[in-house]
Amino acid sequence: MEQTKQFRSNHGTRQFPELQPLAENQERRVNIHACRSSKRILEQANDRLKRANRDLGETAAFIAASLTTVTAVEAVINIAVKTINLSKDILHVAFDVYIVIFVIIFILGALRTQNALHRRAKAEREIDQAKRGIFEFCSGEPLPKLEE
Repeated sequence: MEQTKQFRSNHGTRQFPELQPLAENQERRVNIHACRSSKRILEQANDRLKRANRDLGETAAFIAASLTTVTAVEAVINIAVKTINLSKDILHVAFDVYIVIFVIIFILGALRTQNALHRRAKAEREIDQAKRGIFEFCSGEPLPKLEE
């Protein structure tokens, strides 16, 4: 009779002492892995942010250089019209081409700027998420310094 009571008891109510450290060890491993992953994501997002900022600078330089070049060509055409006495029709065609090129440069610059700003915003969100992960999983470690 005593044996049946012994086997009828609920064996899952007590946790074995040797299994408890394994669960804590597993949790530590998960935190270490998540911490490293968050740091790696932070580095990658920081690189993407730098690339997006560089692209914004390149776009501004592209627009400035293109507009300067187009304006210089237009100035040369005006000088040529005055000194060589080209017809007004050539001046009108040249001015129309100047306007078209100006608009194309503006549209290309706007598209490149929009793309770079989108990538920059995405990188900033990734940085925020990675910092949140580092704060959550890397207990006691300071946040890595980011160069902006």
